[in-house]
Amino acid sequence: MQNIPFVLSANLHGGELVVTYPYDMTRDWAPREHTPTADESFFRWLATAYASTNQVMSNPDRRPCHNKDFLRYNNIINGADWHNVPGSMNDFSYLHTNCFEVTVELSCDKFPHASELPIEWENNRESLLVYMEQVHRGVKGVVRDKDTEAGIADAIIKVDDIDHHIRSGTILCQNIQSSYAIKNSFCMFVSVPLILSTVVMISPRAYISARSSIGLPSFRLSFFRSAFRRFFDDLLQTEHEY
Repeated sequence: MQNIPFVLSANLHGGELVVTYPYDMTRDWAPREHTPTADESFFRWLATAYASTNQVMSNPDRRPCHNKDFLRYNNIINGADWHNVPGSMNDFSYLHTNCFEVTVELSCDKFPHASELPIEWENNRESLLVYMEQVHRGVKGVVRDKDTEAGIADAIIKVDDIDHHIRSGTILCQNIQSSYAIKNSFCMFVSVPLILSTVVMISPRAYISARSSIGLPSFRLSFFRSAFRRFFDDLLQTEHEY
């Protein structure tokens, strides 16, 4: 993950119906405690994007899987507020890479029978698509040298008022607010409005050629969705043939 700068990911688990987001580990090893990241609002957005489009999670009449009723929380919860999980992939990804990662508990049945997999697929297909489309939200671009136009590797990108930075890679993606203040670790603040195309200075010798992708062209999303569905439908059909 340090060589290929992923920006969005999800763990798929079973045994419950809820989407959890970092942090998963509590402070001071408490059994459970709400432990938010600096990007709490964005993680809640990501978790809601999945949970609200999942056919089972979004059903207000469904029964709880076990003794915890996550419907009260709109089927999302801060991981540490559920139970303490030291060393989770969600926490590692957030702290040590550019990747924002959540955990999807996608079925009450932890080990569904093979005959139930097509139903599980239908329950989660739309939510998987919607979740992956979130990768196109926020600011993305390339950090370049102002004079030579060459790309600058490993540049630190900071968002004002959010105590979490990322490093330049092939894609930059952070938050969904209406405007940003982005700065280099040793340079000036600048404002980055979320418009379709802009050039943003981040230091005397560097800038981001950035663009917002809040609204992708519909044909791109249609192509992405149809290709994804064909791939997994073919995969599911192959599994049935075996």
